[in-house]
Amino acid sequence: MKKRSLIRAGALVGAVASISVLIPTTALAATPALASAAPAAAPDEPGPRLQRACLRIPNVEIRTTNLIARLEGDATVRGSLAWLQTQIDRANANGRAELATVLENRLAVRTQTLEVLKQRQGELARLRQFCIDHGVSL
Repeated sequence: MKKRSLIRAGALVGAVASISVLIPTTALAATPALASAAPAAAPDEPGPRLQRACLRIPNVEIRTTNLIARLEGDATVRGSLAWLQTQIDRANANGRAELATVLENRLAVRTQTLEVLKQRQGELARLRQFCIDHGVSL
């Protein structure tokens, strides 16, 4: 599990969520000073920023699903919570208390990460529907 991919996925969710509260592009066209700066999209067409953000959703969904599958895997899946617990048990059995402590801390972080990923998965489904409702085909 890569920290960068989690950060990027979180940034995407935040970016798409913030786009949903932005002023519609038709309102910008009504302002003369801003109308020349950005071309207004037709009322039924999504703006280019919304379209770009929405087109990233399927990839983020795939990455999120893969990370959840890995974390929820059994003891044979390297990086899963069960695999990490097996490593903790092995370290304790071999008398390596420091290693066991480090692994327990890692297990706590990954458990929290799993919760965040599950919340993100629900949010991505909501954002996918938002994009579809606003005319972006995914």
